[in-house]
Amino acid sequence: MEKRLIVKFRGERRAAVFAMACMVVAGFMIVVSWLFAVGQMESLGDRTVIFGLFASLLVLLEAKPMNEGDAQRSATFSWTFAFTLLLIAPLNFALTANFGAAMVGEVIRRRRGRETEIAAGFVAARSTISLFTAGVAGGVMTELDAVTVGSEPDLPWLAAVLGALAIGFVVNAFIAGAASGLEQQVPVMQAVRVRAFSQLRTDGYLFGLAPIFAVVGASALILMPVLLMVVWVILHSASVALTNEHQATTDVLTGIPNRRTFETRGTLMLEAAQLQGGQAALIHLDLDGFKAINDRLGHQYGDGVLRQLAERLENARSGTDLVARLGGDEFGIVLGQVSGASDAESVARRILYLVEEPLVVDGIPLQVSASLGVALFPEHGDNLATVLHHADLAMYRAKTDDVGVSLFSTGTALAPGRLSLVGELGAAIENGELTLHYQPKVDMASGRILSVEALLRWNHPEHGQVSPGWFMPMAEQTDLMRDLTDYVLKLALEQCATWHRKGIMVGVAVNASARNLHDVRFPNRIASFLKEKGLDAGWLELEITENTIMEDPRRSSAILAELRSLGVHISIDDFGTGYSSLANLRDLTIDRIKIDRSFVVGLTEGSADLTIVRSVVELGRNLGLSVVAEGVETDEVLAIVRDIGVDEFQGYLASRPMSPEELEPVLIHGYFDMGEPKADAVNTNNQRQNPTPPATRSAAPPSSEASTRLGV
Repeated sequence: MEKRLIVKFRGERRAAVFAMACMVVAGFMIVVSWLFAVGQMESLGDRTVIFGLFASLLVLLEAKPMNEGDAQRSATFSWTFAFTLLLIAPLNFALTANFGAAMVGEVIRRRRGRETEIAAGFVAARSTISLFTAGVAGGVMTELDAVTVGSEPDLPWLAAVLGALAIGFVVNAFIAGAASGLEQQVPVMQAVRVRAFSQLRTDGYLFGLAPIFAVVGASALILMPVLLMVVWVILHSASVALTNEHQATTDVLTGIPNRRTFETRGTLMLEAAQLQGGQAALIHLDLDGFKAINDRLGHQYGDGVLRQLAERLENARSGTDLVARLGGDEFGIVLGQVSGASDAESVARRILYLVEEPLVVDGIPLQVSASLGVALFPEHGDNLATVLHHADLAMYRAKTDDVGVSLFSTGTALAPGRLSLVGELGAAIENGELTLHYQPKVDMASGRILSVEALLRWNHPEHGQVSPGWFMPMAEQTDLMRDLTDYVLKLALEQCATWHRKGIMVGVAVNASARNLHDVRFPNRIASFLKEKGLDAGWLELEITENTIMEDPRRSSAILAELRSLGVHISIDDFGTGYSSLANLRDLTIDRIKIDRSFVVGLTEGSADLTIVRSVVELGRNLGLSVVAEGVETDEVLAIVRDIGVDEFQGYLASRPMSPEELEPVLIHGYFDMGEPKADAVNTNNQRQNPTPPATRSAAPPSSEASTRLGV
């Protein structure tokens, strides 16, 4: 974020220079007003009491603003009261009282940590310049402070007062907007419009009451408490309205803008970039593994993580950027100014580093990671919704490919949206668009193919082959997951039964989700599927990830125990990437653990992965579990895992996932050439529980389709 922080500080310096210039101008105006007021010190007369009353009210409102929900957004409702001073006192008195009230109020607020050092002087200067401009403009049209005891205001005076009030209001909004535009590096007029609208929602509640205050104060002071009570009701209603608006536009947990504000302000930022002929970018950030923190430690820790990350992102953004929480563990970031794709992607990577820095929540050290998708405006869309959608696609590509940051490309654009795919998934099941490919698992000692893992494939009529990574995470959050799992189970068991009828005695492994382990009817359905296909339960293996079990260990353990009582084999998939403890692993009724491929593929490059794999094998041996190595792709890795003591392996060295028709000749042959002599055996005796090794080493050439040493 260094580059963007530089931009941020440049904007702050420009705003600071502008603020100091305003203070100089305000001081000059006060001096000039007193020079022209020589000899008028006694002019307050019987208006001294009412002048002191409104000056005190002005100090009170400046010192205790109506907050819009946080310290950075507050409203003082002070403009009408400041202008009232012009109607009951000469310009020099009004300016001095207003400047003093603003300074006192801002100093008090700064001591509460609500303002920067320069803010106090700038706010006082801004209101002084606005009041001076209004006073001069009104003085040209009429005698503003003509209200005295017994006087009756006329229509020309009222028109002049309202005109001067509007002029001062516009000047006030322009100065505030200009400072905001310089600081945030956005077009000044756009910032002025935003500021004017904001002030209309605050001082606008009392706009036009200044002449009433002046007349009542001068002619019927006894009625002032009643009038102030009415004003209090108005201010209270305004405060409630501002609080409600803040709650509607700000994320309650983190205090940063929510999705609604992201959409409205983000749209304005894209429009500003378009007017300037520049580029903007959207980043969609989604935390990885965040649910596990909630499940393991409790939601209070998850909330703490979100609050700290939101604070980091908010503090690091430049004035041209917007950070918002879109919901859950997702954040949206608008980069108001980027020089191109490389600039946007570079910022995204710095954000990723920022997110991955360790944090501490209630004394517990935690570390999270994230996946970020980047899309450009207007290159990847001409409106916020389109660009955000493309950033979402890129984010999911980053998560699927495990690359951290991904820039949207036209290739990604061809990928269908996850939500739309989930909506079509039910019809795909009915229409037979979903098929299974199978990847063998090989016994390390004998080279025998013991089983195959069923892997889902979707041949979409419009998008072609769609990776499960695009739709499975969303499908797992819906009730459709039960139907999908049942469909895969039936298809896999039917294929297994078909192979058995042909004398190919292999088992089949199917992945199960968290919803399955929380479904008390799941074991009964599996029993009925096995009975329907005429298969013994020992030919079926369910693969379950660590995080799936940890979502509800107690319920998962009960379901797994019931499945094991049926004779179904259970394995923990992707072991080493989740959050299971040794105690949980000890208590679970499982048969094997599969070491995640991320630890296996790097075995030839360093000692860290080797140590992890060796430890997992030792753990499995001590717990009486078989160990499977995933991702074995080279002979060197195969030699290492065999020497370590892994029981089975799976990977592209043996075979890529193939359709049943492609894989069948390989299964008929039945084993993988391990590079050493084997004993012969009859394939039909290849029982899963007690496999018989083959008699001879295969002399067949590698399969061109599988690129393996599996015989055909």
